[in-house]
Amino acid sequence: MYELVYGYTDAVVEDLGRDVGTVADQLGAFADLLASSGDLRGALANTSLPVALRRTVVHELLAKKVAPATLQLLSFAVQSGAAADYVEDVAGMAVAAAAKKEGKIRLDEGPLGRTAAAERLEGYATAVLAPVKERHLGNVEDELFRFMRIVEGNNELRLALTTNERPALARQSIVVDLLARRASAESARLAAYAARTGRPRDFLLLVDGLVQRVAKEANRRLADVRSATEMTDAERTRLAAVLTRYVGYPVQVRVTPQPDLIGGFVASIGDMVVDASVRHRLEQARQFLMAPAPPSGDASSSGRSSNREL
Repeated sequence: MYELVYGYTDAVVEDLGRDVGTVADQLGAFADLLASSGDLRGALANTSLPVALRRTVVHELLAKKVAPATLQLLSFAVQSGAAADYVEDVAGMAVAAAAKKEGKIRLDEGPLGRTAAAERLEGYATAVLAPVKERHLGNVEDELFRFMRIVEGNNELRLALTTNERPALARQSIVVDLLARRASAESARLAAYAARTGRPRDFLLLVDGLVQRVAKEANRRLADVRSATEMTDAERTRLAAVLTRYVGYPVQVRVTPQPDLIGGFVASIGDMVVDASVRHRLEQARQFLMAPAPPSGDASSSGRSSNREL
């Protein structure tokens, strides 16, 4: 199971409450459907199909048939996981939800290495931070930063959280107890998950990564749009809705007119760029027309080549 999807699933499953049984059953049923349907499995695990198309398949098939959290998880796996791993990711999500339904704690055989732990923590943070209001993100960042400094400055606490003397669940409990009533629920969840997931010696590095991750979240939610023409309020609202569906989390739109785009727009959301400008399409057409013709294989292909050159 892809680490990013694994972490995201853990966070969503934690919040399900009494709905966990329904979501677990639906994920299990969909995992069975993927296993039995070669056509569906081929469509959703096809690396040559665009993400948007595969996500549309999931929505068209399930939007009115499953709980919102089920669709959220299955869509995230399409959006953020590897297509070739989709079947495995769905099966892993079903196992995670079933474990929560049965009151079990899912643990790995051992703590993850730094890179894998950071990826899993990224997925977890994506789900935890999604409902946080933009004005509160700064508080989460400050709380995690202060917590990191407290751990660094307290030798006894640092040893308790960064050495192998205690198992993962014990280290997680220390973080939960320390941050209870002293930090937001989001900060406590993120720091505790870092303690449970990674190696003890990487704990402070993982928390520092969380601080940077939260700091970037505000930028991730702002779509910097360059448009060929000024947009009306209604157009901005529609574009924000389209981009929200595209990236999987709410975005706000900031529009800057740029007439040389000729038509359409270019949207930058964090590290992601969506180029839907006429200028981009014209450039693609120019590159296609200037590409060398394929070598002629027979008389008929030679005739086609001559006609194109004319």
